[in-house]
Amino acid sequence: MNLDRLPALWADLFRHPTSLPVALGAAIAVLALGFFAYRLLFALLSRAARATQTSLDDLLLRRIRLPARLLVALLALHTFIALRGGELPTLLKGVLLLELALASYLAIEIAETMVIDYWLAERRKVQLPALVRHLLLTILYLVAGLSIVGAVTGVDLVPLLATSTVITVVLGLALQDTLGNLFAGLALHSERSFGVGDWILVDGIEGQVVYVGWRSTRLRTFSGDIVILPNSIIAKARVQNFCAPTRTCARNIEMLVALGAAPEAVERAAQRAYAQVPDILREPPPRLWLAAVTPLFQRYVIKFWIADFERHDLLESELMKAFFRACREEGVALSPAAAQPGLAVDPRILDPRAPVDPTVAPVVLPAIVAVPAAPAPAAASGKADAAAPRQQGRSAEPLPER
Repeated sequence: MNLDRLPALWADLFRHPTSLPVALGAAIAVLALGFFAYRLLFALLSRAARATQTSLDDLLLRRIRLPARLLVALLALHTFIALRGGELPTLLKGVLLLELALASYLAIEIAETMVIDYWLAERRKVQLPALVRHLLLTILYLVAGLSIVGAVTGVDLVPLLATSTVITVVLGLALQDTLGNLFAGLALHSERSFGVGDWILVDGIEGQVVYVGWRSTRLRTFSGDIVILPNSIIAKARVQNFCAPTRTCARNIEMLVALGAAPEAVERAAQRAYAQVPDILREPPPRLWLAAVTPLFQRYVIKFWIADFERHDLLESELMKAFFRACREEGVALSPAAAQPGLAVDPRILDPRAPVDPTVAPVVLPAIVAVPAAPAPAAASGKADAAAPRQQGRSAEPLPER
């Protein structure tokens, strides 16, 4: 038998229409053989996937199982239409278009899993940003779609591409803000300034990154609200990442103590406070320094490190409460000078060793009174009368001279 004549015989077979029973029988045979090959192939692949440690092969099999079944069914339909001859050319082209589309989808899915998920993510430990991944897949699907349409229909796509260039210019002018957000998102992904799960401060808004998309980035604030920020704003703003370069972050709190408190006693109180908050990191160790001394109080700054920024408010509160208790134990009085004049203050703040007595009335802080200057040796009676109110309260107007 001359094998060179097989292509001609095959073409001659599909050129002339066959009877309906023959075409239907051939389609059923192709369907049966196709599903047999499908089940055999997936059984072997599933057995091989169970022997591996990664779960990517199982995920890949689940993703391509349905498209493979549809491809087998389309092959059977293609056989039936082709055997019936050229009476349905448009339908045959449509089926061929679907077959090539499914085959392209399977090829791209396999390439995505093997290259991005396995080779880059698992082997090379390189996490490709979601935005870049979606952009690459969009380009691949677009190229595959245009190639399939051009091959099946025979349409020259060059004029279409030229027309699409003009349309692209018009759309680019109309969608400047959207495209700006898109390219800003690409820049954020390429620089990796922050990622999902990081706590950042941007444009005065503090929150945890929950989503980074093509157009916008979403933050969850401490109150649980979702804030949506356009990527173009983030690209232009100053961004502070509390989780970079490591998730360990430092926090500062200020404490005001009485002017007469000994610095050594304040340091002992701080050490007591550190020991009462176990979630504060011991390495690097917490620090305390005297930041300022004023005529009214001493200002100390406590610097400590935490492993989870999300709990910084709670840990700051716990440390301040522990420092307050430690100051009472060390006999260090907290400064009431920062309070407003006339504010009711518990007298135990003024004297930390005072016994706890709920019946004691609060102390009202007086207004700050200026020390009166010594009277002049010789002054007119009118001037002396005018100076008296200013020395007492600095609020009365001087009497006019007569």
